[in-house]
Amino acid sequence: MVTAAPGTALVRIDTSVRHQSFEGWGTSLCWWAHHVGGWEEARRNAVVEAVVDPVNGLGYNIFRYNIGGGENPSHEHMKQHREMPGFQRADGAFTWESDANQRAILLRIAERGTALIFEAFSNSPPYWMTHSGCASGSRDGGDNLKAEYYDDFAHYLTEVVRHYRDEHGIVFRTLEPLNEPQANWWKSNGSQEGCHFDRASQEKIIQEVAGQLASKGLDGTVVSASDENSMDDALRNIDAFGPATLAAFQQINVHSYAGSERKELRRLADELGKRLWQSESGPLGQSISDDTDAALFMAERIIKDLRELKPEAWVDWQSGDPSRSWASFTLDDREQSYAPIKRFYMHAGFSRYIRPGATFVEVDSEDMVAAVSADGSYLTLVVRNGDRNASRGYTLDLTRLPTVGLAAEGHRTSRTEDLVRLPDMAIEDYRLVVTIPAYSITTFVIPMP
Repeated sequence: MVTAAPGTALVRIDTSVRHQSFEGWGTSLCWWAHHVGGWEEARRNAVVEAVVDPVNGLGYNIFRYNIGGGENPSHEHMKQHREMPGFQRADGAFTWESDANQRAILLRIAERGTALIFEAFSNSPPYWMTHSGCASGSRDGGDNLKAEYYDDFAHYLTEVVRHYRDEHGIVFRTLEPLNEPQANWWKSNGSQEGCHFDRASQEKIIQEVAGQLASKGLDGTVVSASDENSMDDALRNIDAFGPATLAAFQQINVHSYAGSERKELRRLADELGKRLWQSESGPLGQSISDDTDAALFMAERIIKDLRELKPEAWVDWQSGDPSRSWASFTLDDREQSYAPIKRFYMHAGFSRYIRPGATFVEVDSEDMVAAVSADGSYLTLVVRNGDRNASRGYTLDLTRLPTVGLAAEGHRTSRTEDLVRLPDMAIEDYRLVVTIPAYSITTFVIPMP
């Protein structure tokens, strides 16, 4: 029996209690790829390496490609880089040369990444399919897709999927026609694309898209839904979907910006037999004072999501953003350069060491997550200490691991450290005693030879 060292809390890790099998980590490509894709080739490729390299970068393997709606040419109201090009004109003709920048990033990722999963998603239908004639929403925040254009919108999305498969060899595993559809803030003349769909409208477009994927023989792609901003909205809406809609989509996407019913949504996904992704998150509505605050806040969000929502994937909103609190690296369009900041190192503390195929296991502390690698050769434990002033000591009880090595490696991010490699720590009699400094995130890699 393991007892706690003086001044430490005893924490047990139990690899016999297995939770979600993990598909990986990722990011959406809009809006950062929409401008980085226009950089000189070697410079944009360097940003891609920072995202996909599992040793020196983030090691992400999941990427969400935005099928832009395309805004009314007479409108000038979206923020820089947020007006995503569309592929179809009002006369029905497709212009495949559009969206060259985001496409350049996507194709480079396909060349350099491993174990890749691609999803296509939409924020708005093309402006000419909408009531308002604007891709940022309706005049009052209500439904904006005209009733007579549901089949046309589904045709638009599925034709883009087919084009990327046939012309570029990119198979989107999932296609998401909705983005935060329950929200009422998608209004015309807004700062980005968006479109409200009430519950009945969501069901209609989900079924229409699924039907067109099937009729076009796009059997490598299935529908995901509904990317609600609030986990509670997702729970209520999906729980009320009819049988035909439930049969039409295979993956639940949700954003963890708002809501608290993580466990309830996980139970619903299990009952329905649906894969569950945390498909977008960030410090929305938070007061973030500096880069370290952003990193610690997001580490807390990730740990809570992984422990309670138990998603099969965790996807950031976007890796580069004008707001530092939303970004893993800064982007300088004039110099065509990037620079990792604190969130980069925090994310890498998870994503370099919990790899695709890992299985999350039980650890009895709300400040930690633990996962066993796909080959069973090591366990990764990520620990967050959110106390700004005091360190925390833990005695890790490893007796419920099948075997352990002699020492654990550690990596730490704090206000003064950027994923610094720590001296190896001895494991004695299935017991590891560690100290986590104030306001830091530490990753431990425990061998299981």
